[in-house]
Amino acid sequence: MESFKNRIVYQIWPRSFKDSNDDGIGDLQGVISKLDYLKDIGIDTLWLSPVYATGNKDYGYDIDDYYKINPEYGTMGDFDELLKQAKERGIAIIMDLVANHTSDQHVWFKEALKSKDSPYRDYYIFKEGKRDRKGRSVPPNNWLSAFGGSAWQRDEKSGEYYLTIFTPNQCDLNWANRKVREGIYEIMRFWLDKGILGFRMDVINTIAKADGLPPAGKGKKLDFPFEHIVSLPKSHEYLKEMHEEVLSHYENAFTVGEGMVTSITDLIRYTAPEEKKLNMMFQFDLHLIGCGPLGKFDFRKGYLWNTKELKDIIFNWQLKVQEGNGWLGNFMSNHDQPRQVSRFGNDRHFRRKSAKALALLNMTLRGTPFLYQGEEIGMTNCQLEIDEWRDFEAINDFKVLQEMMHLPEFVAKKVIQKMTRDHARTPMQWSRKEYAGFSNTLPWIKVNPNYTYINVEDELKKENSLIGFYRQIIAIRKNSSALSSGVIIPVDRDHPQVISYLRENQNESFLVVINLSEKKTKVNLEEVMTSEWRAVLGTYGSREYDSTLSVHPYEALLFRRVKSIEKI
Repeated sequence: MESFKNRIVYQIWPRSFKDSNDDGIGDLQGVISKLDYLKDIGIDTLWLSPVYATGNKDYGYDIDDYYKINPEYGTMGDFDELLKQAKERGIAIIMDLVANHTSDQHVWFKEALKSKDSPYRDYYIFKEGKRDRKGRSVPPNNWLSAFGGSAWQRDEKSGEYYLTIFTPNQCDLNWANRKVREGIYEIMRFWLDKGILGFRMDVINTIAKADGLPPAGKGKKLDFPFEHIVSLPKSHEYLKEMHEEVLSHYENAFTVGEGMVTSITDLIRYTAPEEKKLNMMFQFDLHLIGCGPLGKFDFRKGYLWNTKELKDIIFNWQLKVQEGNGWLGNFMSNHDQPRQVSRFGNDRHFRRKSAKALALLNMTLRGTPFLYQGEEIGMTNCQLEIDEWRDFEAINDFKVLQEMMHLPEFVAKKVIQKMTRDHARTPMQWSRKEYAGFSNTLPWIKVNPNYTYINVEDELKKENSLIGFYRQIIAIRKNSSALSSGVIIPVDRDHPQVISYLRENQNESFLVVINLSEKKTKVNLEEVMTSEWRAVLGTYGSREYDSTLSVHPYEALLFRRVKSIEKI
């Protein structure tokens, strides 16, 4: 079995994980101080969100220097110590590779601005503008940026425009230039030679751009250029080259791609072993449930969804990716999404129960499971007022919703508050001490007031703790080839409240039954009827198997059946 299939990945957003020097900002020494905690849960892989030198316009995803550590987080010596300390505990490190763009403070871009004849000019995407009816200079085309507004910035010195698909400070690299690709490959070798396991690759399916940069949509008003930047054939060629020139030279190098609106077909082409590109990719359809076609701030569906819709999304991806021999990185929350118990569970009346149900779901699907800091204690969304927002996306899209979508201010505010990335970035809640034990001084962003009863220290003391539940299901998964690499088979697919399925191989089967609603219900399991099912884990305690099970609100159950001579 490929080693990446058996890993348990825990994502750390360093700025909000643990502050060791009381400046209100998390850092690498803070991560080091919590390695034993992570090892005890069963974590064997840490994904560090960007720790490189940055101007923090997009909190690390705008990189000034890929070879230096952000001074707020520490030094390269601190990073080396983290790598060493983690390795001693059997924990590998994967880094965030941001290869679609650099910041506007990166040396390549600074050199590019010096002259049209600069050898670095072609490292980026510069283009002459157009003239409007009044003779004024306007951008070359109608491309809309992912965060709202034109995707072009004007270089006042030359009069040309340069492409910024994300924030105005994130300048898109020209991957058609061989020297750009070689520069990225050198960065990768530098970190792999240090001893990291691999990379999570940021928006890696947008690195290729359509020749000639044609207009988006109907070509009139601003429109996002999905068809001209997402999973183009060249992106597949570039990733194949990356694998050949870099990744194939490092045994068991780990890769997971973040893909903007990736299709199932493309995900399979990126991740099927015979393609020799990536180990796995994330899919975001689940996280856009209830959203309109323009993304998470498209409120036109009212963020309404039901369990059947959620099941259909999950099974559609699980079964088709399985059929195509691809591989998913499964996650219920990350640094860009609301907290999972607030998004998919019930963070008021069934917080701990629904958090456990979502944990069992994520840990038993086909694919490699990713956890995000704080989900193991059931951290929730935080009520944030406008002056408490820190995320560029939230602040910018608040204006866009009013100016482009003509929303009243109070409605735009509610939309942002519902889906802002800031929810995931409030400080990790370690204890009921002031500032949640994250720091001894006022943190860079608001601490969720519920830290007084939602925190690691208190959770560890509980008899049936969430952390303990994670520890149990992680141990079960690590010791099961059926859960790590077996097939998935839906059971009672049309049930409106319960998601149930088999995970099995030639040696064993697991039956997963999860009520994703706040109402008690019954589920018919006659299609998998056998007397050999044995209870393994349950969120309301152990339950005997029955062909018709009555399940409590957010109850999650795991049964096992051995096919070989082995006994439970």
